[in-house]
Amino acid sequence: MKKATFLITAGIIMVMLVGCQMSRTPIDSDTFKTEAEAAGYTVQNAVDQQSEEAVIDYLIAIKGEESIDYQIEFAIVPTVEQAKSTYQENRSTFEAQKESAFAETSVAIGNYSSYKLSTGKRYYVISRIENTFIYIDASSEYKDEIATFLKNIGY
Repeated sequence: MKKATFLITAGIIMVMLVGCQMSRTPIDSDTFKTEAEAAGYTVQNAVDQQSEEAVIDYLIAIKGEESIDYQIEFAIVPTVEQAKSTYQENRSTFEAQKESAFAETSVAIGNYSSYKLSTGKRYYVISRIENTFIYIDASSEYKDEIATFLKNIGY
């Protein structure tokens, strides 16, 4: 009986905590650029590399002095449905990369979805808020640095 009461109470607390974070506010391109540059990334506008119907804006934050260590792609697409579809497609692609040893996290709350996969060699992230998303495919040696940046921008 005590165990059941504890589980019910824990469940109610968890729902209340999740409810406090039901939606997130997406950032815009200017905020992404400012935050990325402040974190030491070089930011390029790559909207012209995408079809006009596919994206409103597309930025790539690059880390690396002599060569590219990794990049973080930020996109704003015309609709939430398009962002959800892109999220699902990329998540499926990442899930296919699982090795025998891996760690993954997945969150879907309100207007926010995030999937992170860490294998022995690679770190993959697809994170969506409303009609924006972040895409990352990087060496796992940069996982902590990437995670810190994503936390700072709310993705």
